[in-house]
Amino acid sequence: MNNIRAVVTNIEGNVQLHRISLDAGGEHFVVITLELADEYSIGADVHITFKSTHVALAKEMSGEVSISNRIPCRVVSVKKSPILTEVLLDSRAGRFYCLTTTAAAERLDLREGDLVTALMKASDLYLSRVADQADTAGTNTVNKE
Repeated sequence: MNNIRAVVTNIEGNVQLHRISLDAGGEHFVVITLELADEYSIGADVHITFKSTHVALAKEMSGEVSISNRIPCRVVSVKKSPILTEVLLDSRAGRFYCLTTTAAAERLDLREGDLVTALMKASDLYLSRVADQADTAGTNTVNKE
């Protein structure tokens, strides 16, 4: 699972559905959630967690898309296997992984150093509170799935 530190900047919604805006190192993220605990408020330190399989990549993207989270990244590494390719990405928000098909990686001709846009649906991201003071000093973490 990918794990990125962020700060809640805005909360919209009602009792059942919320749209949460976040800042992670200057990158804007949006999370849609059905439940929101009282501990989540504007200014709260949180972790944005998401699966590497929920990250799509675009190269030289132009035009509009309906996906809220469009994060500019640089490709750090590309590890291909016959079916799947693991791509490590670096952004202002931190490093995280994308797991895509090898066919897609080859179609994009992904290479180390390439500039890409990581795309993540707001409903594919999850929030958790930063647990304690020691955790607030940490950096973003990524774990292979």
